[in-house]
Amino acid sequence: MTGFLALCQTHLSREESETLCGWTVLVPFSLDEETWLPIESDDHVVAGAPQVLLLAEKLAAAIALPAETPATCDNLDLSMWFRHQAKELATTRTGPWSKDLDRAFYVALFLRAAQHSIQRGCPIVCT
Repeated sequence: MTGFLALCQTHLSREESETLCGWTVLVPFSLDEETWLPIESDDHVVAGAPQVLLLAEKLAAAIALPAETPATCDNLDLSMWFRHQAKELATTRTGPWSKDLDRAFYVALFLRAAQHSIQRGCPIVCT
């Protein structure tokens, strides 16, 4: 995640980076500010998927994430794509995304998580 965090520092403010990376619960609606909820003896940071989506889209544009990146990701689709097809694609379609596939994976992961939450109207819990 080192490359991803460096990308966040370059393209996002500290507050934006915290919104994008600091949540443990992502909800499919906008929140004016992050919310802390005590759930099962732990405090969880709740973020709104629309805010996370805007930030993830900003990073995706910064690295020119390819359109071939899976748009819907069930189970391990995204992981498998980055293990196989992305490596192949990176040899012919170079660009900022292909310089660090781990960084590109995390950009896609946050992007698709926010999209998934909004499209399916469901929260996502990261533990």
